[in-house]
Amino acid sequence: MSSTSQTHLEEHTFRQYTPDQAKAYADLRHSYHDNLYKIIFHHHASTGGSFGTLMDVGCGPGNVTRPLAKRFNTVYGVDPSPEMINTAKDLSAGSHEAETASGKKIEFIVGRAEELGKLIPDAESKVDLLTAATAAHWFDMPGFWSSAAQVVKKGGMVALWAGSSVYPHPSTPNLARVKELFLRLERQYLVPYETRGNRIARNAYVNLPLPWNVNPRVEGFSPEGFKRLDWDLEGHLSDGRHFFLGDRPVTLVQLEKQLGTASQVTRWRDEHPQLAGTSEDIVVKMVQEVRKELGGEELIIGNSCTLLLFKKD
Repeated sequence: MSSTSQTHLEEHTFRQYTPDQAKAYADLRHSYHDNLYKIIFHHHASTGGSFGTLMDVGCGPGNVTRPLAKRFNTVYGVDPSPEMINTAKDLSAGSHEAETASGKKIEFIVGRAEELGKLIPDAESKVDLLTAATAAHWFDMPGFWSSAAQVVKKGGMVALWAGSSVYPHPSTPNLARVKELFLRLERQYLVPYETRGNRIARNAYVNLPLPWNVNPRVEGFSPEGFKRLDWDLEGHLSDGRHFFLGDRPVTLVQLEKQLGTASQVTRWRDEHPQLAGTSEDIVVKMVQEVRKELGGEELIIGNSCTLLLFKKD
């Protein structure tokens, strides 16, 4: 991919979050299923990786950093949003859930994915596992890969994943119509409020720039050490029964709140403040239509998942 096709439009929606928005995000966005963490840890260990230092980039309020921390001695959570980092620190204060395998506290740092080497002491070749959970699509990827090559040690690993699109479970009443309402919101009504990053995530990271096709190419990672895994794309369950990232029973009130944390929805509401939260709100209207199709107040939802694993040469 040429440099001319990699124009980076920096994401500011989350970076400009208020304390209340960051707290709501932490409450409504959860960690990921152990299915995913087990695969990441197994691949890391089976390819010779160590469990010394973890760096979680784009960590937000630390909802992923905390469960990952239990396997590592030293853990850093990095995010460019000061309020996200403040929330991560608040949620971790005095909590055993925020301790590493060695009993140390997670260190949460305000910083950019493209400048990781400046954020921690003796950063050169220090990190065993670098993760980014539904965040890499916001990075300036040439800058990120250069930064990752600096801090990840030889034999270490980078794990990037996205669980973006939300789908109703196949057991949902009037499934075809309900799924149509989910897709119409994401792929029609919210498209004008998408950024390039949103599109990369929605397309399952197919177009995410990789270290060997950015310009200039970043040394230290190769296609031979790369692995891609996908589950439940387009809402078609890979095992035919359950979402890989877990079936999530929700009420329609919870669904409305969760969908409201999407960056596209935040932009729509910023542009239509007089409609936000009213019966004309884009999410409120969609949920009301889902309610009519369900004839009830609960359903099971889940996300597709794409995982990219890169071994450091």
